[in-house]
Amino acid sequence: MTRNFVRGWERFFLLAPVFILLVAAFVLPLLYIVPQAFDGNAVGRFLRIFESPVYLKVIWTTVRISLEATVITLVVSFPLAWILSRATGLKAMLLALLVLIPFLSSVLVRTFAWLAILGQRGLINGTLLSLGLISEPLPLLFSEPAVVLALVHSSIPMMVFALVTVLRRIDGRILLAANTLGANPLRAWFGIVIPLAIRGIQSGVIIIFLFTIASFIAPAFLGNQRQQMLAQVIQSEIETGADWPFAAALGITLALVATIVVAILSSGLRFFSRWERPGTLVPASLHQAAGRADMTLLRRPVALPSARFQFTALLSRGAPGFEPVYLTLISVFILLPLVVLFPVSFSSADVLIFPPPGYSLRWFETIFGSSEWIEAALTSLRIGAATCILSLILATLAVLGFGRQRFVFQGALEALVQAPLSVPAVVFALGAYLAFARVGLVDTETGIIIAHTVLIFPVVYLIASATYSSIDPRLSLAAASLGANPWSVFRTIVFPLLLPGLAIGALMAMLLSFDESVASIFLSDLSVKTLPRKLWEGIRFNTSPESAAVSAVLLGVTCAVIIVGIVVILGRKRVAGASSAIAVLTNPTEEAQ
Repeated sequence: MTRNFVRGWERFFLLAPVFILLVAAFVLPLLYIVPQAFDGNAVGRFLRIFESPVYLKVIWTTVRISLEATVITLVVSFPLAWILSRATGLKAMLLALLVLIPFLSSVLVRTFAWLAILGQRGLINGTLLSLGLISEPLPLLFSEPAVVLALVHSSIPMMVFALVTVLRRIDGRILLAANTLGANPLRAWFGIVIPLAIRGIQSGVIIIFLFTIASFIAPAFLGNQRQQMLAQVIQSEIETGADWPFAAALGITLALVATIVVAILSSGLRFFSRWERPGTLVPASLHQAAGRADMTLLRRPVALPSARFQFTALLSRGAPGFEPVYLTLISVFILLPLVVLFPVSFSSADVLIFPPPGYSLRWFETIFGSSEWIEAALTSLRIGAATCILSLILATLAVLGFGRQRFVFQGALEALVQAPLSVPAVVFALGAYLAFARVGLVDTETGIIIAHTVLIFPVVYLIASATYSSIDPRLSLAAASLGANPWSVFRTIVFPLLLPGLAIGALMAMLLSFDESVASIFLSDLSVKTLPRKLWEGIRFNTSPESAAVSAVLLGVTCAVIIVGIVVILGRKRVAGASSAIAVLTNPTEEAQ
């Protein structure tokens, strides 16, 4: 038994700040939506939503686009997740970076890039016109395919992260055994890999659906009025400030629709999860016939297994280049929107044109010489730093408070800690706006910091908790047996071992806060403008490459931070390896012993 160093009253004081924040800044704002929506003529509001063909069409469009984006993301991401789960060394690192860099770049930046690709004078139309394949630009922008394309692009990293953890646990020898027993590649994949990965598929599908159904940035930039999504309508109602109770009713409608669809998806995927228990699916007649096996199978020649059962075999034996072709296409799709930003940001034109007619530094001079852009960047930096510090403190308290030993209601409390990850961001932002407006926290840095901390703290907690669980508890027991008090154990053993996880959590908190768009757009206006808010306004009301220059700077900073982090990690490993080698060389007898 592992000794529990956290007593009941200590656990209470450790967890109290965490749950005070969650109750005051997360639970109460969500609950505040309900009385706001049902105040006064509540029946009339909901009848207006569910009897109006306009709003019914918006709801149907929202569900349809979200399901389309979720299915396409699953199909496109599954091969990448499988290849990443089987990759090692440099290939694994490059594939991880391929997935990670877009995930850490701003949603606004990625969405804006599609304007430069799909616009009438963008990359695709410009290329087709120059090749003479079309005589006039295609109407690619302001359409449902453009919205779905942007949503899929933003969703791929989240789907890959949900799948790769489960796929790593699948023993590749299972496929070899299936091939040895005569199963063709298609039967092996759909009979073994898909059933074993069903839990990851379920998590990924729910995460992506909740993300896409609450999205309003992509439809606002790339869609049209006939294809509005529900979150977009909520944001418009809040922005105009004309009818807050109706906005609250729309928020409840969005949460209700999302809950119903998620329940249906979960039920359907739970049905397929029965594949994990094949014994429950075998009819009794087959059990009775199990003793009459066909012995001629043993005399059949066994075919050699195809190379690791890659997706090549799923297509045909004549497509050995499927993996490199797939990786090339998916890499282009993921990185192209980010790469296009750099030449556009140096454009000498006054509007978005690709390729640029000329190159100039005018847009960088504009943003670096603009007090508004500089102030927005400094505001986001202050908010990000404060969010980072608060998230680290709360994550550390939560990890120590929960400890290693189970206690009463721990499951419910951990679910509350992770609840902000499962609530559509636009619903929380709506509740935060309505609640914070009552106490004067709207359009203040304090209000945005609180909202960012609520949204980002669970991510930092999950990272820190995973790191804490990997720490050998016997180290703390050994220190305690030598007379160290709990504070000394934490300061000299637990905290140094927890520090790498906290460092990664701090980096994630800073980047996520700097990128957080939904709460920033809802809670900031005139007095406080964060960089996402300023960028949102710049993209909506200005089609010049100025926003591309800002996006390129943000992307460059993100890439620089990632590269520095990789260099530091590799440097620490190299130093650790060199230290070990020096120790062996300076004391060979001890090593020999």
